[in-house]
Amino acid sequence: MSQALAYAFDHIGVVVPSVDWGRPRLAPLWGVSRWTQVFNDPIHKVIVQFGQDTSGIVYELVAPLGDDAPIKQALDKGHNLLNHLAYRTPDLQVAAAVLRRQGCIPLGRPAPAVAFGGQPVQFFLTPVRIILEVVQGAALVHKFELNPDGGALAIG
Repeated sequence: MSQALAYAFDHIGVVVPSVDWGRPRLAPLWGVSRWTQVFNDPIHKVIVQFGQDTSGIVYELVAPLGDDAPIKQALDKGHNLLNHLAYRTPDLQVAAAVLRRQGCIPLGRPAPAVAFGGQPVQFFLTPVRIILEVVQGAALVHKFELNPDGGALAIG
């Protein structure tokens, strides 16, 4: 990188038909035993849930919220199901400017995300064709609960 960014890894996004479908299939593969609540995000037209494995890696299950959800195209085609890498940054505008100078293409404008307390997120396509999600808020923390049976959690 020509200019270092203040980044902190957040999660790996994986597209699934529904979080109820994805959770029991992917948890045993990755050793995920802790899950957040499920978030419905009408702005991004997705339903998401975060899971954490025993090594601390966080996975985001991303499911379409309605037939017109942009993420549905990935499901229909069976492409880009391992969808994106996400990083938190204290200043999304600065990060976006640096990423543009490095040849990344914005895939839309910053928009608030329900799963991040309304903080803005923005997606970029990198020169190596990997999608990068940048989340405003370096101090954001996912709230996980142990879930031994792999079912849905009802969290506050």
